[in-house]
Amino acid sequence: MTAVRLVRPDLPLIEAALAGDAELSRALGVPVVEGWATFAGALEATRTRLEREPSASAWGTRLFVAVEPAELVGWGGFKGPPSEGTVELGYEIAESRRGRGLATASVERMLEEAFASEEVTRVIAHTLAERNASNQVLEKAAFVFDGEAREREKLVWRFARGRSA
Repeated sequence: MTAVRLVRPDLPLIEAALAGDAELSRALGVPVVEGWATFAGALEATRTRLEREPSASAWGTRLFVAVEPAELVGWGGFKGPPSEGTVELGYEIAESRRGRGLATASVERMLEEAFASEEVTRVIAHTLAERNASNQVLEKAAFVFDGEAREREKLVWRFARGRSA
C-alpha cells in the first residue's frame, strides 16, 4: 500500500513554497518533485489566510509527502471548516508521480483527519464533469457521485462520502 504523510504547513513553510522548490525542499527536509503544485495562485491565497488567521491551517492546506521515497509529490487540503457537517477537499499530484496510488492515499489521509472531527458527517469533492482519473481516485476512496454543480461558471461533478462509508 502506498503511504503518504500529510504536512499541515504554517506561514514560514508556505512562504518557502512561494520562494521556490529549492527553498521548500530545505524547509521541508525532503526533495520536492517538479510540478507538485500547478495552482500556485492558491498558495498566495493560503499565505494571505494564514497571515490573517494562523488557526486557519486546521481546515486548510496539506502538503503530500510520499513515504518511500520521501519526497513532496503534491498538495491539497480542505476548502474551509465544516459547514452543516460537510467539509470539501481537493488535491493534486505531480504529473510524474500519477498512477502510483498517491492521490488515493492522500485522499484517504484527509478523510481520516476530517472524520476525526465530530463536526464532520460528510466529505465532498468536485471534479471536471467528465470521466477521469480524479473520479476514479474518489471512487477508490468510497465516494459516490452526488450530482452536478457550478464552480467558477463551470459545470462540475460533486462526489460525496458519509462517515459510515
